[in-house]
Amino acid sequence: MAEYVPVCPTAELGPGEVREVEAHGEKLALLNIGQTYYALSAACPNDGTNLAREGRLDGDALVCPNDGWAFDVRTGERVRPRGGPALRRRAIAVKDNQVLIGPRLPEAFRGAA
Repeated sequence: MAEYVPVCPTAELGPGEVREVEAHGEKLALLNIGQTYYALSAACPNDGTNLAREGRLDGDALVCPNDGWAFDVRTGERVRPRGGPALRRRAIAVKDNQVLIGPRLPEAFRGAA
């Protein structure tokens, strides 16, 4: 089983916030949506924009400011426009008020663009 790595105290990432973290050699966007944490690859698959630093949350979607692509934070699936490249996801755990990032999760559906 892959190791879980602590990346952020829960008190430092409030609801509706996004933060760039690094775990397992990968830059990730760590998000807090309604006290549920998600970790997605930080780079937009279209143009490489760092979504952790430059992206914005629109409900449950992380939106790239350059191309308008939006990704469901729960699944990584691209929802605007629908289909196509998704963001990779990582498992999350919370222990002793720390957010921990674990192994990659299965990829989201990659339908036609």
